[in-house]
Amino acid sequence: NFQKVEVYPVELYLCQHNDLDSPVTAQFSRVNTIDSVLQEARRQFEVPPEDETRLWVKNSDGSCERLRNIHMTVLDACLSMGQVVIMETRNKDGTWPSSRPHVMNSVEDEELYRGQPGVCGLTNLGNTCFMNSAFQCLSNVPPLTEYFLNNHYLGELNFSNPLGMKGEIAEAYADLVKQAWSGHHRAIVPRMFKTKVGHFASQFLGYQQHDAQELLSFLLDGLHEDLNRVKRKEYVELRDAAGRPDEEVAEEAWRNHKRRNDSIIVDIFHGLFKSTLVCPACGKVSVTFDPFCYLSVPLPVSQERAMELFFVYMDPSRKPQQHRVVVPKAGKVLDLCLALAKHTGVPAEQMMVADVFSHRFYKLYQVDEALSCILDRDDIFVGSGRVLTHGTPRCGLGLWAPPNSPIPRQGYVKHECMGHVQRRQPVKLRECVELFTTVETLEEENPWYCPTCKRHQLATKKLDLWALPEVLIIHLKRFSYTRLAREKLDTLVEFPIRDLDFSDFIIKPRADVAPAPHKYDLIAVSNHYGSLRDGHYTTFARNKDSGHWFYFDDSSVSPVAEAQIESKAAYVLFYQRQDRICPPGTTPCPRPPDAGGGCCSDSMEVD
Repeated sequence: NFQKVEVYPVELYLCQHNDLDSPVTAQFSRVNTIDSVLQEARRQFEVPPEDETRLWVKNSDGSCERLRNIHMTVLDACLSMGQVVIMETRNKDGTWPSSRPHVMNSVEDEELYRGQPGVCGLTNLGNTCFMNSAFQCLSNVPPLTEYFLNNHYLGELNFSNPLGMKGEIAEAYADLVKQAWSGHHRAIVPRMFKTKVGHFASQFLGYQQHDAQELLSFLLDGLHEDLNRVKRKEYVELRDAAGRPDEEVAEEAWRNHKRRNDSIIVDIFHGLFKSTLVCPACGKVSVTFDPFCYLSVPLPVSQERAMELFFVYMDPSRKPQQHRVVVPKAGKVLDLCLALAKHTGVPAEQMMVADVFSHRFYKLYQVDEALSCILDRDDIFVGSGRVLTHGTPRCGLGLWAPPNSPIPRQGYVKHECMGHVQRRQPVKLRECVELFTTVETLEEENPWYCPTCKRHQLATKKLDLWALPEVLIIHLKRFSYTRLAREKLDTLVEFPIRDLDFSDFIIKPRADVAPAPHKYDLIAVSNHYGSLRDGHYTTFARNKDSGHWFYFDDSSVSPVAEAQIESKAAYVLFYQRQDRICPPGTTPCPRPPDAGGGCCSDSMEVD
């Protein structure tokens, strides 16, 4: 045993951001942490406990650098004798004096304006509505926002995680939350947040249009890694079930997950899947349990397609007739002719199908060509081969032709089938979840390696819900990408505002005496209007303090009735478990002892 004495302490000059000319002198050991410097500055300048502060060090060239990691030592931070350390205090409106952002209202308005916290718009920086919508949804998740507003994140910033972003995404998000919930702004400009997102995720650089769900996925992962309480991730070997009881395998999987991933994001958003793979050759069954952060559920897709076209008769005195026929979505041009034959009585083998563009025949289709090559916006004409090939094939229809052409000169008539509009039936959210848990066969591009057969197989796969998180995010897969076509599904999905019951979908056994709560209420919706190539994102969200719903459209925010929330534009749904929702006007519900409402905390014992 021996006593270590430091002979040369480090003397620093501490000052406040608003008073650089009145520094105070303080001495620190090289092994003192930056947090001890911060606490001494707070003591010297009598900063109230509720005020948030941060430190900057002034370099010899006059520039200032943030001291982000308060757990570093004075030695590791390279602070030397006589350096100036500046402390700044966060403004009441959530901004920092050193980086006051542009705001929509004037300074005078800010000083006078007092609005509902959280009812704050975000200006569009140029095709950034996807980012605004994603933020407004997350900002209205009560436990996550309370975590940031109460500064719990400050002690959990992970600066050493190689998978994280050195705490910068978490800090930028916290700044935006504090501004939005200060009640001092009608709208704010999220320029710094946009810069940080683009810095760590190059796909979001620039001002192109992006997918709000993809940004949500990045944010949830980035916040998790920046706030991961696990500082050193140990190697965990994944094991197959090998016939063991599901409860044992699930508990092991969740425990292993928490050994490497433990954050507020895991506490609030992570659930557990049961994944079952069956080899079609040997019957080998593989069961694993995997964590998830959101559900991407498919929409039931119709296998049929309605197509509109014009039929040209042999009789030149008869005007072309407009028809609407229903054909297989994956069918051939022959299927189009067969459907039209039922309307006209003309045999399908006598028909020829043509695409007319700019009043001219653009293309003649072969009967074995796929219907996917005909777009809804194409002008399709069908007639006998003799009609469409008589004279010059490119005769100007709209100019509808030469005197000897069988094609009439002025207008068309509508067949009676045009009066029968096929209305798309709405889909219930429950149907989407059922489709998500349906057995499917793996695609050829993504086979499974069977350990028994020792080769890749197109196994059958089934996902089941084992346990759900406190806040359940449901992503409706409206954007369909296949080898044949790309489209947006504008199907109306009916989803409940209250009492979404997942009891029937949870396969985890539970005791009758203490059933796990599986009822959820809606708290936010990200909407997408428009098509694949262009569109606009907005948000419906329930304010955690007032319980009222608001419509966020970039910088514009307005009250909205619950009856207006359900629409064809709904894209990402946010649900909170009913037993975790606090009535408006009450104090936030206390967190469970493990600091979260993780997916298995209701009945599974985790370390």
